[in-house]
Amino acid sequence: MSAGLYRHPVTLQQPVHTVAADGSAALIYAEAGDDFAAIRPLRQGERQSGGRLEGVITHEIRLRHRDDLAGGWQVISGARSFRVLSTFETDGTAREITCLSEEEDT
Repeated sequence: MSAGLYRHPVTLQQPVHTVAADGSAALIYAEAGDDFAAIRPLRQGERQSGGRLEGVITHEIRLRHRDDLAGGWQVISGARSFRVLSTFETDGTAREITCLSEEEDT
């Protein structure tokens, strides 16, 4: 992929499971670095949640290859937040990784 297509600055966040002294568990996100990405919408839809319709937009996000990026991570682009559902090497050469992602309500 041409470097010019990576035009969206993004921040990558890795999920971290924590356990408090009282035994309660929490999921937080720790920043794992900044990068540039190509973000492309794949489809739009709606789902029922809590008795109301919520919009769901699934995106394909392409980044330079990283070994640690996996499902469960977050990709932040400006005011938008994407939850990574799965990742795979785009062409098998370890140069680029594709993330299938869902835009979260912010």
